[in-house]
Amino acid sequence: MSDGQTPSRGPAVDHGLNRRILRLAIPSLLASISVPLIGIADTVMIGHLENVAFLGAVATASVVFDVLLWGAGFLRMGTTSIVAQHHGAGDRAECAASLYRGLIIAALLAVLMFAVFVPIAQLGFGLAGGSSAVQEFAHQYFEIRILGVPFVLAIYVCNGFFLGTANAMAPLVVTVVTNIVNVGADYALIFGHWGAPALGVEGAAWAAVLGNAAGIVVAGILLFWFYGDVLRTKLQEPLLKAERLRHLFDTNINLFLRTLCLLYTQFSMLAMVSRMGEVPLAAHAVVTQVWSLVSYGIDGFAHAGEALVGNSLGSGQSKSTRQISRRILAWGAGIGMVFTVIYALGLEQIAGLFTQHHEVVVAASGLTLVVALMQPLNALVFVFDGIFIGANDVAYLFRAMAVSAFLFFTPAALWLVVWGEGGLLAAWLAYAMMMLGRLVTLSWRYRSDVWLRSFIKAPPAAVPRT
Repeated sequence: MSDGQTPSRGPAVDHGLNRRILRLAIPSLLASISVPLIGIADTVMIGHLENVAFLGAVATASVVFDVLLWGAGFLRMGTTSIVAQHHGAGDRAECAASLYRGLIIAALLAVLMFAVFVPIAQLGFGLAGGSSAVQEFAHQYFEIRILGVPFVLAIYVCNGFFLGTANAMAPLVVTVVTNIVNVGADYALIFGHWGAPALGVEGAAWAAVLGNAAGIVVAGILLFWFYGDVLRTKLQEPLLKAERLRHLFDTNINLFLRTLCLLYTQFSMLAMVSRMGEVPLAAHAVVTQVWSLVSYGIDGFAHAGEALVGNSLGSGQSKSTRQISRRILAWGAGIGMVFTVIYALGLEQIAGLFTQHHEVVVAASGLTLVVALMQPLNALVFVFDGIFIGANDVAYLFRAMAVSAFLFFTPAALWLVVWGEGGLLAAWLAYAMMMLGRLVTLSWRYRSDVWLRSFIKAPPAAVPRT
């Protein structure tokens, strides 16, 4: 059965749909879980150095760095959103053109980031705060890791293309190679093993750059090996056709603004916590890594939603899109419940794996209740994101995120932390309010039929259905 066919009745329908979802979700889940390994590897190894300021420095620099790279996450999501529907419609030429346009934008964006990274770093570190030691080490880390930006942006586009064509194995291979190189280089360059110099924080940054360089080499090999015929397809219209560029711009700008709202909440969290002292900041770094591990894991199912929803709508099979979406939401909620149990029973022990500083572990374990209870809600939100990206309903995603950031998170942060002078728990409760706002706004949209449409006006009538 193809992705575009509406399944028939009977128990086999459930199993068939589950297999389709899991074929995409499991490799995407494994790839997504490995994404935060760069941050986790840095956190674990830096956390075992003597100076606790190192841990806060990596956390601070990583968030500032993420303002650049997460803000560019639209390259991956936008490419998947557009390629998925063209792939569902059987338009190989436009799939290739979408890849080329994405890589052109990635190159231009890399040049821009190199041009402005110094003032962004100064502004970011100034807003984030932290002790003078944290600031010094954070600058050292940031100034090296910025060299990997072109590799990261190109990987975003390539992985977006792979996912849009319902190929979840290629991003898994790219990500695994990236992180194996990164972790090995972390071990060598932070502590000075295998004949390498002991560079500490700077070693962690160089390890990330080397990992990303390895990743883009692998992505290029996979593109030419498996998609050579697609890449050689003759384009049916100019690559820079105004209509295509407008749609690409609309898709990417809405995804960028959505991500910017999310970064506003996360950067606000960092700014509040960094002023509470080095121990709360270090605990925040640990919990952020734990939280991101789950979010990236659920994103495996969100990525399956992007591909399957996009392919379904692109092939004109909008009725099956509801069934696909319901099933992926059910999978996400179930996995969220599993992580609720894991964190409720073991967050303190998990935190202990990240750092040898007992006071940091104690502070992190104080967040057990809020972290555990939020996981099913988080899972639904992340899957909704995937569904709407696949449907190219990205303008609404931006509006929903803006409402959640400014009408849910900001009042809660002001009330609980700024005016109420709350601590680390209060900051995380404000973040939980933002996630609640996302669930409310996205659930409301999902209940309507507005998002069940394709930007492809007339899909080919002869889309193969086997």
